[in-house]
Amino acid sequence: MRLIKNAPLFIKIPAALILSLGVVYLAIVVTIWPQDYFWVERENAVMPVWVRGNIESGIFIIHNHGGPGSSGTLESIIEVSPGNSDFTQESPFKILEEDYAVVYWDQRHSGLSKGDVDPNDSRGDDFGEDLAVVIAELDRRYNVEKRFLIGQSWGHLVGASYLTALEDWQSNQDLIDGYIIYKANHEQGMAYEISREQILAHAENKMDNGEDVEYWEEAVTFYQQRTSLTEVADYGMHYAYVDNVMDVSFSIFDRISSSVKASIFSPFNGFKHYANNRATTGATEFISHVLTDQSIAETIHRIEIPTVIIYGRQDIIAPVEVGEFIYNEISTEQQEKELVVLEQSRHGAEHEDREILQNTVIDFIETYR
Repeated sequence: MRLIKNAPLFIKIPAALILSLGVVYLAIVVTIWPQDYFWVERENAVMPVWVRGNIESGIFIIHNHGGPGSSGTLESIIEVSPGNSDFTQESPFKILEEDYAVVYWDQRHSGLSKGDVDPNDSRGDDFGEDLAVVIAELDRRYNVEKRFLIGQSWGHLVGASYLTALEDWQSNQDLIDGYIIYKANHEQGMAYEISREQILAHAENKMDNGEDVEYWEEAVTFYQQRTSLTEVADYGMHYAYVDNVMDVSFSIFDRISSSVKASIFSPFNGFKHYANNRATTGATEFISHVLTDQSIAETIHRIEIPTVIIYGRQDIIAPVEVGEFIYNEISTEQQEKELVVLEQSRHGAEHEDREILQNTVIDFIETYR
């Protein structure tokens, strides 16, 4: 899990980009909602749901986006947090739409969501309860025969809350035929401890080679003083070091151009998403809770349904050791759980690993459909 923070829009940008933004604004004004784009509501949060793909299959895959503060609507068009920093590629899960119904939804105060909700009041259970409302509405609208969940990055906390932490967690699991955990954290403590050690080792290696010595000395000091990550102010610095170590860079232009593309070719509204993202990532009480909450670590063992767990070997946002912990902790029968490691990938499937990810998920669904 990482916070998906957008760069400010109020910067000096080329005239061509200004024109593109004008096109986006026009697209927003004349938005035509697709037939299977609808809204659900719970406790003042009004959240959009987009069902795409082969609805007649009866097999519904509910995608829980990352963040907190990202967008399922946007994820249906592009890969929002690609491991290779390439915002031009579509989500690796889009291929699932050929054979199954894929459900993209925007979580509370994320994406295109509306309503009078203070992000500082949100907790993990809220997202799980919202997911329950989405699933109930799908059952009301469609002939749903099988249900699978994807917990992507932060979205795993959403899925795990629904499956293990809510009062009705057992009946919730009865509704789900399989769980797909992808590059995910359900609490920050373990991930931070592992990534901290990896960054310190990387820094020592750089300094030994005489590379950017001052920068890495500052990194060493930062992590020596912070054995755990609890302060919101430290979060951004930590992920700056994470991106440096993983050698990923998300440019302002790529972020804006991807938003332009999505705003033109989907109901996505870049301006609304930006406002929601700012509200979510700026909610210090909520983010502080995200950084310190370990409640799901205490309930993750309750998962008993078929589960496939997919992690990138080179990911230090959601290290593979977290996937190993989940694999060992859940109560799913040995023959019904699998840990798949994408050897070439950081926080998102890269190169040939994209096809491995896709084939793994398709095989899993075909096994338990």
